[in-house]
Amino acid sequence: MPARALLRRLGWALGLAAVAAAAVAQSPARPPRAAVSDTPLPGVVRAELPPQQFTGYAVNLLFLDLYGGSGSDERDRALRTRIEQQTQRLRSGPFNQPLTEQVVAALSAEPGLRDVRYAVYASERPGSIVLVISATLTSDGASAARGWLVDGQAGSLPVLYESADALLRLQLNVWAGFFSDYNPWFASAPTYTAQSPIALDPPGPGRTSWVEGMVEFGIAGATRFGAPDLYLYGEATGMTSGATGQDLFRSDTRTETLWEKVYAGVLWAQPETQRSARLSVGRQNWQLNNGFLFSRYAAGANAGPNPGLYLNPRTTYQMAVLAEARQGPFELEFFDLDPAELKGLDSHTRFQGLRAAWQEDARWDLGLAAYRVPESNTLLRSGNGSVVPREGERTLNLRVGHRDLGAGFSALAEAAWQDSTEAAISARAWYAQLAYTAKTVDWKPSVLFRYATFSGDRPDTATREAFDAPLSSGLDEWVQGVNFKKVVTNSNLNSYRLRFNAGPDPRLNFTIDAYHLWADVPLPTGQQTYGNELDFYLRWSITRQLFLLGVAGIAWPGDVIKAQTQGAARPWSTVQVSLFWGF
Repeated sequence: MPARALLRRLGWALGLAAVAAAAVAQSPARPPRAAVSDTPLPGVVRAELPPQQFTGYAVNLLFLDLYGGSGSDERDRALRTRIEQQTQRLRSGPFNQPLTEQVVAALSAEPGLRDVRYAVYASERPGSIVLVISATLTSDGASAARGWLVDGQAGSLPVLYESADALLRLQLNVWAGFFSDYNPWFASAPTYTAQSPIALDPPGPGRTSWVEGMVEFGIAGATRFGAPDLYLYGEATGMTSGATGQDLFRSDTRTETLWEKVYAGVLWAQPETQRSARLSVGRQNWQLNNGFLFSRYAAGANAGPNPGLYLNPRTTYQMAVLAEARQGPFELEFFDLDPAELKGLDSHTRFQGLRAAWQEDARWDLGLAAYRVPESNTLLRSGNGSVVPREGERTLNLRVGHRDLGAGFSALAEAAWQDSTEAAISARAWYAQLAYTAKTVDWKPSVLFRYATFSGDRPDTATREAFDAPLSSGLDEWVQGVNFKKVVTNSNLNSYRLRFNAGPDPRLNFTIDAYHLWADVPLPTGQQTYGNELDFYLRWSITRQLFLLGVAGIAWPGDVIKAQTQGAARPWSTVQVSLFWGF
């Protein structure tokens, strides 16, 4: 089928799906909120997020949304206590979908609990989520085990087996997106792609459009094992991604099928003492804080032979060993990471480190992390033309934040210092941000201002000063301009970010981001300004299974880009519409 015809059909499909989904978007009415429920505080209105996209994020807040009643205040309080005990283990480590669904299954089997479910929302603390567990309190008895393996009914899918002690389910996620850029690469593709091994057929000036799709399929499960406080969990999924049309690197129609999540883990959790420990190994998601240094969205490879350049479906490390212990608000974690790079271009880079954090639900967010690069084939080019190895790099990271300074304000700052045991490296990066939320105003508008700096290399010294952060990313955080990100990495980069966010409806949210970007160290010829970018994001939770993300952005080149393109640079604009469906 010609690419243009396929684009038209996908456009109609996206529109019809959205209209059809909207017609069934409303959830069944629940009874009034129970007296033992957490009380929602005024704050930013957020759309419910697809949980599969946020595996690996820290759970900043666990909110219990309880309805109805058993007819006895004492019984209601006892039911809440039981829910708190079951959900305590979800506070250990990052958000994990199979573990969360096993907790929901265990609660569903409890006498007096019905309609138990969970939902994921963005948090006011960057790089983390709010996990909501909702349930209706009743006087009913316990539920029996259910699932396709129990009753043989197709309507029970994707659940194969669910009981108080175990969950086994099918995983099926389908994503599709339409993307259209005008003057990609600032209308000068050879300037930025001539040395790229994956740029087989980059686009010229003018309009270019393409379609990407993904299907992830597999199985996930979690079960109580051996002792009452011990659980096993894991996933095994494959992923087929495809693209057709002219993207930023090539114009052929192609597909690729690879493993995505393949991991197993064990969790020990004692709710009464707020102690827990977790160990997991395999292809899995992980993120450090808000993605300043390590983002889950940079762990996989989504370009060249792996279709999905803008959809970005592959987000697991090729191998990750994660071990965490927690006591109350204190966390200690070890990580050993091998990013999933393109076949034939693997640099064999590993990152190994420790993270310690003190996180309080409504107040302080304190963290200290240190990591090293024990092995890598990557050579980093300095401003004077010399190269130094990435192997041997060491980075120290400090994080300080406060979620509620009063009157709707919050603040966050991080700093990182980098050196090496193998080369003369001395680099630094830091940012500071202040946010305000009008909690008593309709739509709950919020404004955030951030200054960030990643040091650049001074060519007149023998030391490399350019900060190296190859896994710094995240559309909502450290992709500093959806267009500029393609040509400017988080190195030798200073930026101002002004962000406005509002939610006219609990299922609808929009964000406007404005960036001003300039080089920390100017070019030898004196140019320093990369340019400005304005981006708009629309997030619409159409139904519990269907989520829409719309993106529109335009980047205006500054004197650095104009010099690099010998004056040929033109503004780069993009329009993107993606649908995410999860079984």
